[in-house]
Amino acid sequence: MQNLKIWNYFSLPWLLFTSIFFIIFFYLAFFNEINEDFLSKKYLTGLFFNTILLSFTSAFLSALIAVPLAIVVTFYKFPGCSFFSWALSLSIAFPAYVYAFIFVGIFEYSSPISEYFRSLNIMLPSIKNIFGASIIMSMALFPYIFLITKVQLSSLGVGIFKAAKSLGDNDLSAIRKVILPSIKPAIIGGMALVIFETIADFGGVSTLRIDTFTVGIYNAWFGYQSYFSGARLAGYLLIFVFLIVFLSNYFGRDKDAIASKTAEKHDKIELSRVRQVIISFICLSIFIISFCLPLVQLVIWQLSDLSNNLLDNKFLFLNSAILGILAAILTIFFAIALSFSYRISQKSKFLISISTSGYAIPGSVLSAGLLIGFDVLFQTSITVYGIYGLILCLSLRFMTPAFNYISSALKNISSSSENALSLKPKNSVKAFNYFYYPQIKSAIVLSLMIVFIESIKEQPATLLLRPVGFDTLSTKIYNYTSEGQWEMAAGPSLLLVLLSLIFVYVLNKNIDLNGSK
Repeated sequence: MQNLKIWNYFSLPWLLFTSIFFIIFFYLAFFNEINEDFLSKKYLTGLFFNTILLSFTSAFLSALIAVPLAIVVTFYKFPGCSFFSWALSLSIAFPAYVYAFIFVGIFEYSSPISEYFRSLNIMLPSIKNIFGASIIMSMALFPYIFLITKVQLSSLGVGIFKAAKSLGDNDLSAIRKVILPSIKPAIIGGMALVIFETIADFGGVSTLRIDTFTVGIYNAWFGYQSYFSGARLAGYLLIFVFLIVFLSNYFGRDKDAIASKTAEKHDKIELSRVRQVIISFICLSIFIISFCLPLVQLVIWQLSDLSNNLLDNKFLFLNSAILGILAAILTIFFAIALSFSYRISQKSKFLISISTSGYAIPGSVLSAGLLIGFDVLFQTSITVYGIYGLILCLSLRFMTPAFNYISSALKNISSSSENALSLKPKNSVKAFNYFYYPQIKSAIVLSLMIVFIESIKEQPATLLLRPVGFDTLSTKIYNYTSEGQWEMAAGPSLLLVLLSLIFVYVLNKNIDLNGSK
């Protein structure tokens, strides 16, 4: 462990920054007067109920989709297996707010689909409710669980699964007894990310007419001009976040996990022809619904008005790419430092858990906190530093997935291998390059991808912290969707999806997300 101590020092700037931020945040939230009429008991109860039900239902449905898919593409051989191994993650390129307005447009009363079913005397149910929103959220967010679970499954290797089956267990029994306990930290961590993303969403839930805490915060700040009421709601939300962090750490303990990767390579398991067809059909159906259908709808809207030229948004495309890359680099550096520090230091675990909980906090809350905090501490606006204030906010916002992915990878390193390393000269750089990095490389790459994609999709923080004249694809989408101009929003949305897809494709082409070259 001596080889890792340098990471404690690298993590200190982040821990200091987040500590100061949250202290100021809680002071603003709980030590100022609020609008009692706005924050009535009935209103708070409704916000709490909707937030809890939507987030947990979305996480459950996401896991129900993602875990079986990750298992079949990792362990079984069937037509299209290699394609689905990466293609099923492509829906991550769609922001939830884009997903929401697409499916509202597809299933609205005047849509061709609704008209067709009405001709058959069938009335389609509204999707503007908790259940409809949960389905949309799960289709947009299940790749989070799918990707991290797939990485963890490949670290086990097909050999573990075959060994369990050789002891007399059938497939389902081997999965239940051996595989699921070993990947429980990944599943719990992925579900926590889905919960965080769901409760932090604003654009999607507002389009679907669901009042959650984020909608309440927006209404407090921009509707009632009651900033401290919004801060109070944000404080309640943050307490809820800390509870989720605690529960995910408690239930995601890896005491039953198999730590090391099998050294021997094994071929995937052959299936009967009927099972191959069924699995291929299921994978294809999910791929079409989660990716092809929304993409086709955007293309139709874009082509409906030929005056909308995609090339008009080329500078927005470039700005989004630069912002995503810089935010990803900063985030990954501190995520690595925090992950190692969490592994070796018992004293700092609680503080690290708090410092990596920004995912569930709406971008508008974080950006407002930074604006107020810099004004209090330095008597200046964070926006005077150009896009660097925005990059800092994005790192704070998306540190959670990067930390969770890298920490999960570190958990799979066996204690015996690490103890053997401690007998060698204590060179931190060599220890990281030759021992730790090869074993967490897939998690680092996955984290880079997630942070990049999430950063270019982030909308509220970008709107508040961008320097004057700096526009991105997400801000342009907001300008159109806030006015209900779905067709006009299609162009920037297509480019945003394209930018994300390029990144996903490059990563899947050069780095096998299953953990092998």
